[in-house]
Parts: sequence; C-alpha cells; structure tokens
Amino acid sequence: MTPTRAAVTILGLLLAGCSGAPAPSPSPAAADPGRPLPSPVPEVVARVNGQPIRIGQILPIAKSKLDRVLSADRERKKPEVLRRALEQYVDRELLLQEALARGIQADSRRVDWAYDQMRREHAGEKAWEEFLAKQGMDPQSFKAELRAQHTVAALVDQEVRALPVPEATARAAFEADPRAFGPEGSAAPPAFEAVREAVEAAVRQGQRKAVHDALLGRLRGKARIELLL
Repeated sequence: MTPTRAAVTILGLLLAGCSGAPAPSPSPAAADPGRPLPSPVPEVVARVNGQPIRIGQILPIAKSKLDRVLSADRERKKPEVLRRALEQYVDRELLLQEALARGIQADSRRVDWAYDQMRREHAGEKAWEEFLAKQGMDPQSFKAELRAQHTVAALVDQEVRALPVPEATARAAFEADPRAFGPEGSAAPPAFEAVREAVEAAVRQGQRKAVHDALLGRLRGKARIELLL
C-alpha cells in the first residue's frame, strides 16, 4: 500500500485517557463491539494519555468501512464499525505520541511527495474537493494526517533498525536463497560476510509487523486510555 493510500484508510479512530496511574488499556473490542452506542454519541469519544479524540476524527474511516456493508445491514453494523475505527485510532495515536516523545519527525520531502501524488490522481479542483470531502478533510488536515502517518512509520523504522539479528538467523536467511543477496545476473552467489548487512536488514524487515505489534503492546501496557463510545 502506498503512503497516500495508507493515510486515507487510517483516518478517524478513537481513544481515551483515564485518570490515575497508568494501566493496561482495554481493547474496544474486548466488550461486545456491536452493543448499542451511547445516546447521544459524545463529541469526545476517547482520550489517550489525556489527549481527546473526537467523533469527527473517526468518521472518515468508519464511513469507508460502512460503504462496503450492504445497505440493509448498515444501521445494525454501525456500532461495531465505529468501535473498530476507534480501536485503530487508539493504536495510531499511541504510536504517534511515542514518536513525538522521542523527537522523531517525518521527512517533509516524502510527505510533500505523497501529497502531490494523491493530488495528481484527482485531476481538477472539483475531483480533488470531492475526494477530500469523502475523507472529511481539507487540504491542510489531509497533509497533517499524511505527516502523522509518516511520523509513525519513522518510529517503526527506528525500532526495526534496533532489532538484533543473531548470526545463526542471518545465515539461515542467507542460505535459503544466497543469490537473492548478490548482484543480478551474477554466476555465483556472494559470500555471506560480504552481504551480511544486507541479509540482516532483510531479516529485520521481515520482522516489521512483529516489531510494530510488540511496540504497540508495550505502549498499551502503560497508557492511560478512556473509551467513551
């Protein structure tokens, strides 16, 4: 998935920050996600470490999910869809907060490139405005969301780079397909030591999801989360 597509699909989820000592944060799906929504639905649907999350922030992603549900089922599925969106936004907010706490910043050139690429896909001002309206955003908020996503990606990159790779693991990955690490068209595979850094980098990337999930688990374990939806 391209950075621009990732930004679109990740909009609008919910979170909460409860007062008191940090405690493991409950998943919104831990209780029945299909239970009735509170009436009225609150403007602030969650807080993450004191940071409020508003209903408008989760609506774009919830809408994109509801659009894929049969019309007859949409009303019944709405509570679950909103809470799943909340769960995603909680995760995204936890990662973004951690990135900012570490002083990690998105590469502005990549953010601008991603924005420009998406803009080119919607030729004409009317098409662009319609696209943004479907996301519940304007150009400024869309770019801000892109920046947030690139910031989170930079955090995960940092974690991936720090992952130790035992020599036995690297050798096993190399021996599974030695030619994959050599020059294209080479008659003989490279020596392990000559490409060890590349092998270790490939192993780390293969563990990216596990690294992401482990980091998120640690953050959830110490977060103050209050769910109001």
